[in-house]
Amino acid sequence: MDRRESLKALLIGSVSSGVILSACETSTKEAEKAPKAGKFYGRTPDEVLRDEALTKEKFFSDAEMKTIAVLADIIIPKDETSGSATDAKVPEFIEFIVKTNRNSNCPCAAASAGSMSIR
Repeated sequence: MDRRESLKALLIGSVSSGVILSACETSTKEAEKAPKAGKFYGRTPDEVLRDEALTKEKFFSDAEMKTIAVLADIIIPKDETSGSATDAKVPEFIEFIVKTNRNSNCPCAAASAGSMSIR
């Protein structure tokens, strides 16, 4: 490759990368339509309603939730730099996930029969 071809390749490469990068910018109109950061960031209105309904429902009994909290704190205990699993609301998250998957072949469905209680 001679010097002219090299210069052409450099020029075309730099111009094309500039065009590609400018095409990736978000316009102000699109940015206004994007959902704002908050409690339900990235959720559609239907998903927000479904999540609120699931949060109000109760799947595990109080004893089962205590068991989940104890087990989660054994796995992720509190230390001097971070909180425990219950501080991070892991038991609530587990209940939420089980409620969203209750119609599937989730093995957690057996928990509703009281099989998780500590004896």
